This record gives sequence, structure tokens and C-alpha cells, in this order.
Amino acid sequence: MAAFSGRKPTLPTEIHNKYPIQFNLRCCSPTTLVQNFDLNWAVWRTGSGSTKIQSSTGNRKFFVPAPRHHTLTDLKYLFYSVGRSKKTFLKPALEHMMLNRGLMFGCVLLAGFVIGLTGCISDSPESVTPADDLPLSGVTLKIAVVDDSELTAAIAQERGEWAGQTGADLTVIGVTWPELESKKRLDYDAIIGPSWLLGELAEKELIATMPKKMLRSDSIGLNDIFQLPRLRVSTWGSNFYAIPFGSPVFVCYYRKDLLEELDMKPPETWEEYEHLSKRLANRTALGRLAPTKDVPWYGSIEPLGPNWAGLVLLARAAPYAKHSDNYSTLFDIETMEPLIDSHPIVRALNELVTLAKAGPADQLRFDPADVRSEFWSGHCGLALTCPTATDRQSAPGPKIKASIAELPGADTVYNRDEGSWVKRKNDDEMRIPLLSIDGRLGVVSINSPNQAAAFQSLLWLSGSQGDRRPSMASRGSTMFRKWHTRRPIGWVESSMPAVTAGRYAATLSRTLNRKQWLFALRIPGRSEYLKALDEAVHKAIEGRLHPVDALSQAADQWRNITQKLGRKRQLKAYLHSLGLEPYHSQ
Repeated sequence: MAAFSGRKPTLPTEIHNKYPIQFNLRCCSPTTLVQNFDLNWAVWRTGSGSTKIQSSTGNRKFFVPAPRHHTLTDLKYLFYSVGRSKKTFLKPALEHMMLNRGLMFGCVLLAGFVIGLTGCISDSPESVTPADDLPLSGVTLKIAVVDDSELTAAIAQERGEWAGQTGADLTVIGVTWPELESKKRLDYDAIIGPSWLLGELAEKELIATMPKKMLRSDSIGLNDIFQLPRLRVSTWGSNFYAIPFGSPVFVCYYRKDLLEELDMKPPETWEEYEHLSKRLANRTALGRLAPTKDVPWYGSIEPLGPNWAGLVLLARAAPYAKHSDNYSTLFDIETMEPLIDSHPIVRALNELVTLAKAGPADQLRFDPADVRSEFWSGHCGLALTCPTATDRQSAPGPKIKASIAELPGADTVYNRDEGSWVKRKNDDEMRIPLLSIDGRLGVVSINSPNQAAAFQSLLWLSGSQGDRRPSMASRGSTMFRKWHTRRPIGWVESSMPAVTAGRYAATLSRTLNRKQWLFALRIPGRSEYLKALDEAVHKAIEGRLHPVDALSQAADQWRNITQKLGRKRQLKAYLHSLGLEPYHSQ
């Protein structure tokens, strides 16, 4: 056993005698056990880990993040404080932490000791757990995060806690999609990235399926994830591959105060949405709540910029195209013939163009963040977007009463088998969410020597054990576990009031547990297909082409993309993306 080197911290003898203390300090130095027998405390350094502090005579443990901020002097002050009365014992420690280690760290330590002190003293001894006894001791994992620097940093901050609980080291690096796409063999244990990359990696057979034993376990927290991310976004073909880290969907922001003034309700169909948008655009109809003439004002605004226009079109078309008896929506599942110039998509584009022409002149450059900014600045009555905690909009403009609803649906749907529009049945849901507009998920490399540990790390990072939310830092994520909805304010922009955040949580939960859905393309070539669709939307809005002709031109481009990538390969991928397995050779 190594001896302690350096100046020993001194604790008052009477405090030590009454409250003997033992603790583990996990920091960034090689594994060493340092023990001072005179004072009956120990320091354990192993990897990049969290501080575990425990009484040598108690059975309560609590963990404190950011171990690199701890020093023995900090701990001396904390232990000295233990000997004071319960009303005042925290004061010296808190003062010391605020002066020397910052407010945040002091508050975290304060919370840990408030919880732990009530039960940390008992008569039964407890010894320090050796690092070798931790479940993943000696394992080193490498996780690559794709095109998301904020998420990379947030996950890197969890390395210490992961090491403290498991004994495993975690290396986190950021990579770009072009870097990953060019690889024929993955030299990472796990990858966290956009939800659409599942198809790219699965079709190349670069990732592993989730172990069946893990899927059957009730202890890993999968059942806490909303249904569609868990059962649809995470699967490819008939296999489970991924751990969800958030699956945003478009929602409808609306001015609740204006709807009350107009005696109207949030729209349930896209026809109602168009009617409401036109009513809201009329300043005169808004009475005392009408914005002044110097304020830009629109009935509705949607993100119609590059990378988003095609997705908005698909979100609008989803309830028209998705029939319960029909899998062929964007492509024919037997021939891989594109269907984006079919009746449901044409109808959706006509409706989109009608309202877009009445919107802002620069709407063709808007992304969801621009739309949120316009809404919270009081420039529109309806907004099609998705919330995020990473929004650049820091504060609301005028005080407005807002709420959130699911995207509208449709009471009619196009039946391809009959070649006609039919009324939806009473038990058939009108609203069809568009999945994979963005999102994050984690997958494990087929070449990883530690696949089970890699899946375990992804589950842990996703919050399977509660109170772990690195996904909040990602611009492409949102709530995906049921327990997230209990504290939704941390997942939305700062402009959004708490009551509206609660409404978003309820809306998202309802949306991501629906029985039907439409995927926004998860197959290889996704960016090329969507770029062609963006161009079709822009040409139709700008009047360069009629919507029918714009979509016909886009369909020709889709055929060329499919031919270039290989029709058989793309058909196989498309079937897998729908949860199907190829049933005959094409």
C-alpha cells in the first residue's frame, strides 16, 4: 500500500474521534490507494472519476461531480463542519467552497451533504470498495459524437461519474459525418449522432444489434423511453440497434391570447390551420391585442430554409399519405418508384404555398430557431417549429400568452389501392408525426471488443438510472424519457414560460406514443433526396414552377439518386427503415 506523500491535512482530534471519516477521491492520476491510519480516512485515486465520500462507520454514500476541483483542504473544511450542530455545520464548508471553488461546486457539495448526513452515522463499519471490484474495472471505451460539439462536451463531463460507478475509462471525441461515412471499419466502441445515420451504418453492417438479454431486462430503463423512439427510431428491419438520445418533432406554437380573442381553438386539421392563419393575419380582427403597425405581423411562419423546407412538406403531407393499410408513402415498397409527386404530397405543397406567400419575405432562409425567434418577438400567431434549450433567443420580446399543440392532422387520407381519398375511420388517428427530422441516438460498433459495456455506457448516458441529461446540451435533441416531462423547463428555450413548457411536455408525450408515424427518410442518400425536395418547395413558392411540375421534377431527381446508389440496395434499405425485411429479390 502506497504511503501518503506531501503535507497531511489536520483534523481536530475531537471531531475525528466523534465522527471518523473515510472517503474516496477519484481524480486524474494513476491508481493509488493512500490511507492515513491515524485519522482513519482514505483517498482513492483511479482514472478520471467522481468523488465518493462515505463514513467509515456508516452506510450512506453520495457522489459529487467535477472531481478535479477537489483538494484535501476542501475535504478538511467539510469534515471539520461535520462536528458542528446540524443547523450550522454546513456554513464553514459552503463559505470555503464559494471562495475557493466557485458557487456551483459549493452548492452541489452542499446538496450532497444535506442528503447524506441524516443517515451517514451508524454503528456498523463499512470499508472502502477496491477499484478492482467495480463492474467494468479495466475496461476502456471510446465514444465518437458526430457533428455536435455541445453534446461532445456534455458527455465528456460525465466521464468522472462513469468511472466512479463502473471503474471503466471513457474517451469522448468529436467527429464529422464525412469522416465517419468514409470509414469501412469503425475504430470506436460507440457512436452518438443524428438519428438518420442508423440506416447508413446498419446497411454497411458496421454496428451491432442490442443483446437480447439486455432487451429483456427491466432494469436498464428502456421502458421509460417514449414508444416511438424506443420501438421505431431505434430499430432497423426487425432488429434493435440503437439507444435513443432524443427525437424532436415539429409542433405548433400558438398565441393563446389571440385565439381566445377570436373565440377559436388550436387547429386539428391542416384546413383549420390555414383558416386560422388567415384570421390571425388580419390585425383588425385581433381588436385590442393587435400589434401596432410598425411591428411585422404574419398569421403563421414555418421553417422553409435549406434542409428544412422538404421536411416541413413531409410533415404536412404525413396525415394525407399515411394510411393504416399502406406502407408505400415516399417510395413504392415493391419497385422503389418515388411517390413524392403523388396526390397527398401535391395537396400538401399547394396548402404550404398558399400560406408561405403571405409570410415573411426571407422565410425561405428560416430554420426552426428563426421561427422561434419571430414567434417570441411577437411577429406571428402560429409557428411551426420545435423547442430546444440551446436556442440563441435569450429573452422574450413583448409579454404574450402562448401555448403548444401537436401539428394538425387530416380527417381524409389517400388510399393508393383504391386511387381515391377516403374518410378516416373513427378509431384511426388523424395526426401522424414525422420522425427523424433531427434527433440523436447511440449505436455500438460491430468491431468493439466491449460491446456489452458500450451499450451499458450509452444507456447510462441516456439517463437509464435517472438524473443524467447530457442530451439537453444538444441542439438536435429533446425529452425522450417519461421522467424528463416532470422537469420540462430545462429542455426548452429560455423565452418559454414554465406553463408552456409543461404543455410542450404533454404534447410531446402524446405525439411520441401514437400508433402511426412517417419517417423523414433514413436511407442512404438522405441529404440528396431532401435537397431535391427543398428545391421543389422553393420553386413552387417563388412561382417558378407549379407545385405539380415542381414535384414531378423532384421525382425525376429521386429516380436518378436511387439509380446512382443502386435500386436494389436502396429498396432493401427503405424496407428496413420501415421495420420490414425484404421478402423477394428485385
